[in-house]
Order: sequence, then structure tokens, then C-alpha cells
Amino acid sequence: MVKKKLTAKQFLQLNPNQYIMVTYEFGTPIYIAPLENLRIQVTLDENEAELWSALDNSPTKLQYHIATTGYKELKFEKV
Repeated sequence: MVKKKLTAKQFLQLNPNQYIMVTYEFGTPIYIAPLENLRIQVTLDENEAELWSALDNSPTKLQYHIATTGYKELKFEKV
């Protein structure tokens, strides 16, 4: 049986969920914000958080942000 491969666009149509990256490590939620001058930013305002797609929701991306920011309890949450 041959499986048909999905393109990224088709995958996103089937998985339209959006995510934010957040940590509750220090009590107050801290969100990953969009890059500024190629540097990772954080915010306390959920509305300013970076929106991620289902394609972005991967352990690799999460581990990169954990290593870069130092927040050990970062996770993706569905919006």
C-alpha cells in the first residue's frame, strides 16, 4: 500500500491549530514573543506571544528555545 505524501500546505489545512510557547516556571506565565533583531524575546502578555503552527510544534524547536532562553519548562499550548 502506497501512502500519499502531504505537502506542508495540505498538512496545515488538516491541522489548523495554532500554538504559543509558554513557561510557568516562575509562577507568572512567560511567553516567547516574535524575534527582534534576530534575538528571542519574551513577554508577559499572551496577546504579544508568537503564534506557531502545527508544523512548528516539534521537540526540536522546543529544545532549541529551552537551550537559548534557559527556561527549562517551556511547552507549547494550543490557542
